[in-house]
Amino acid sequence: MLKILVTLSIFFALVMQTIISEIKANTNYDYLIHINESFDKHPIHLTGFYRQGYWIKQASLLKKAAVTGLPNSALCEKGNYGNLVLSLDPHIFYNPKMTTFYGTLKAKIYNQDGKVLKKMKVEDELIGRIDILHEIPIDKLYKKLLLALDEQIKNDSEINLRRSDKKSQGIEDTFCLMLD
Repeated sequence: MLKILVTLSIFFALVMQTIISEIKANTNYDYLIHINESFDKHPIHLTGFYRQGYWIKQASLLKKAAVTGLPNSALCEKGNYGNLVLSLDPHIFYNPKMTTFYGTLKAKIYNQDGKVLKKMKVEDELIGRIDILHEIPIDKLYKKLLLALDEQIKNDSEINLRRSDKKSQGIEDTFCLMLD
């Protein structure tokens, strides 16, 4: 009797885990965010006023900011589905004499057919010093850029129409493999 009870509880746990993973896999976001891994494989070097420099892996910092900065979006990973794919290319520069970070974020928005719907570009700056905690001002800069990008997207009627289409099949995470 105990063996049957243990077997049934294991079976029930496996069935519930499958159902929960299926529900999570079918979650349909407005955007799947794609950031090319080459921005981590080839970091940039930002130099401070006294010639000290830091190697910055842009992709990992932008991914952290993008998850919190763009509403109803997820990274382009297994189990995520979305109506549109948002491919982001970050570019940052630091001027040590002005103690200013300059950032540019180029975005391409892809539809379900793999065609580029729109290309957008936002630029902004942030005053701050580069030091050992360089992730903090860069994160703030990326969040400012993502906020500006979100405003541009909200003002575009074609993208809003495609984004709000809940009848669409959704784009799988495998679409992002083509973008790398």
